[in-house]
Amino acid sequence: LPAGSSFTGASAITLVDHPPRPPRPEVGAAGEAAGGAPVERLVRRFDVRASRGAAINSRLRAAARSAYTGSSACGVTRSNVGGFHSGEELFWGAHPADPHWYTPIHELMLEALQLLHTPVELDALSISGWLNASPPHAHHQVHDHGESLYSAVYFADSGGAGSEAELGGETCSGQLLLITQPEAGVDRFEYVALPPEPSTLLLFAGGMPHAVLPRASQCGTGARAAPDALA
Repeated sequence: LPAGSSFTGASAITLVDHPPRPPRPEVGAAGEAAGGAPVERLVRRFDVRASRGAAINSRLRAAARSAYTGSSACGVTRSNVGGFHSGEELFWGAHPADPHWYTPIHELMLEALQLLHTPVELDALSISGWLNASPPHAHHQVHDHGESLYSAVYFADSGGAGSEAELGGETCSGQLLLITQPEAGVDRFEYVALPPEPSTLLLFAGGMPHAVLPRASQCGTGARAAPDALA
C-alpha cells in the first residue's frame, strides 16, 4: 500500500464460479465464462485505519439515525426486507467539506480503485450507492447488480449488542452472504459468509449474487453503505 494510505491492509480471497451469464472482466481475475468455463471471482477486503474509520462510521451512523424511523416507508424497497434503504445516488466530488453522507465512502472507493485501475480506466467509471440501516430481523434478499463492474459494501456498524456469551450463544450475524455455483449445469451452490466488521470495505463482482442475513433480536441496528462501480 502507498504511503499515507487510508488502509492498513488489503487482502483477497478467490471463489470459483460458473455464472449463468458471462461476467464483466475483473482486474486480476482469471477466466472468462465461455461455454461453461469456470471463473475465478476475487473478493477484496480493505481495512480502514482506525482514526479514519471512526470518523466515517460516526458520520454514516448519524445519517442512518436521522433517516431511519423503524419503518422502510421513509426509504425505498429494493432487496431489503424491513429496515431503511436510501434511494440510489450518483457520487459526485470527494471534498471533505461536502455534506453528503456518501462523501467519505466515495473517497475510499476511489482510493481502492486506484490500486486496481489505471487513471484512464478510473476516469471511465462512475460510482453510485445507497445507505442501509437494518434492525434485528431485517435482511436483504438474494440479488446482484447486473452489469456493474464491482459491487461494494462498507460496514459502519455491526449492530452488535454484546459478546456471544451475553447473547446466550447466539451471534448477531448480519453477515454478507456471497453465492457461487462451483459446477456448471449442476443445481448446487456454495455460500461464503463475511462478518459485518466496522471499518472494512469489500469489493466483489457486480454480477455475483449476494444477500445480507438478519441478526438476533438482542442486537442493535447495523449500518452500511453499498456502492456500485459502473463503466
